[in-house]
Amino acid sequence: MSQPESKCPVNATRLKLTHFYYDDSKDGMCSKCHPCKLGLFDAIKILEAIQAGKGVDKYVAQLKRIAVDVKDGSMCKKGKDHADILAAFLASSTNDLERHIKGVCAHNECQQLIRYEINAALCTMCDKCREVCKDYAIEGQKVEPYKGGFKPYRIRQQRCTHCGECIKVCPENAVVIVEKDRETGAVEPVRTLVCTCDVRSKALGGLPACSLHGNMPAEEALAGSK
Repeated sequence: MSQPESKCPVNATRLKLTHFYYDDSKDGMCSKCHPCKLGLFDAIKILEAIQAGKGVDKYVAQLKRIAVDVKDGSMCKKGKDHADILAAFLASSTNDLERHIKGVCAHNECQQLIRYEINAALCTMCDKCREVCKDYAIEGQKVEPYKGGFKPYRIRQQRCTHCGECIKVCPENAVVIVEKDRETGAVEPVRTLVCTCDVRSKALGGLPACSLHGNMPAEEALAGSK
């Protein structure tokens, strides 16, 4: 079984390891030794997480450790060879791996790290992209002579599967691939502070005890609560 060609070293390495791991033929993994079976499985899952935009810096060290453990613990040449594939990737493509962890695929192959967009300045509203989109991800209406009010074509990102058919048929090269913005951590919502001094002051000897006045000096808090 031939391997799909890939210019992205992260994707290419994952495909090689995945093919070896799940291949049931004599060329695939025998699954007799745990360092090889468990180590390569972990490596595949780490690479999948990186390609999904969920990479973290510690993954680099983990992949290096896995390559060494599989090389030392594997009992057959096939397992050691795939440990060498992982080690060679880590040695030659460190920059690519680090960029993927930051959410950038320079080769535009990792689908979760890119998105397709339509350049409205180039789009002539010929409708060819919408016609070939099997996922119904493109919205727009073909322009008609002597009529106005047509909105620019756009791609619904949640439906787009990055199949590339729209790029092939666009005569103006208006469909472009751009780097996807990596999701930032959840922003803590702004909380509105409410004074509850009148409710709790009797139990605390008349001192304010709400979150709004609790950090103030006693004299200032008392003055502000009156």
